[in-house]
Amino acid sequence: SLLLADFCLVKPWDRILEPGTGTGVVSLLLAKKYPRSHIVAVEVQPALARLCSRNIAENRFEDRINLLEQDLRTLKAKFKPSAFDIIVANPPYRKTGTGRQSPGTERLSSRHDRLGDISAWLGLERLLKNKGRYVLIFPADRLADLMAALHDRGLEPKLMRLVHPYTGKPASLVLLEAVKSAGVGMRVLPPLVIHEPNGEYTAEMREIYGQPR
Repeated sequence: SLLLADFCLVKPWDRILEPGTGTGVVSLLLAKKYPRSHIVAVEVQPALARLCSRNIAENRFEDRINLLEQDLRTLKAKFKPSAFDIIVANPPYRKTGTGRQSPGTERLSSRHDRLGDISAWLGLERLLKNKGRYVLIFPADRLADLMAALHDRGLEPKLMRLVHPYTGKPASLVLLEAVKSAGVGMRVLPPLVIHEPNGEYTAEMREIYGQPR
């Protein structure tokens, strides 16, 4: 969530949609970093939605973050097309039935696409204005699936950054920004490395976490 919020750049007065907000970490970080933005956070799981609501209240962001407890697949009926400038998401990253299965319902739904696969999440592009941005984080080993799904929805990948646990290790995550109805051409940023060889965070990661150098 911290990596995604750091990667997402917001302009003044941007309207932001965060489907699958969970406890609201990304929305809270963006609201704090960009005080003139307005955010709609969506969470279908009641337990997580209650925690998100409490987090919004405790941080006094009730006037900036609007929480909806509903399925992301119903959002098209609630909002008009082109309602948002940005969609930011950390979608479930494993296909249902693959990988380790968490015994907890909330964690299982957050990690596996049992409530909607990547196509359902990207289908929200209808709610983006023309040239609006879809910003997300996804497993690097599913980058090909993500690229194909983006193109199917008319979302052109424009900015990408691979995340590596250590220098010399394969990328584990990809941060990607796609633009609705944009031309071809993508900028690939230098990789983000999480850990030093001794296991400590790199200087950039400490900065992202707000820790002193």
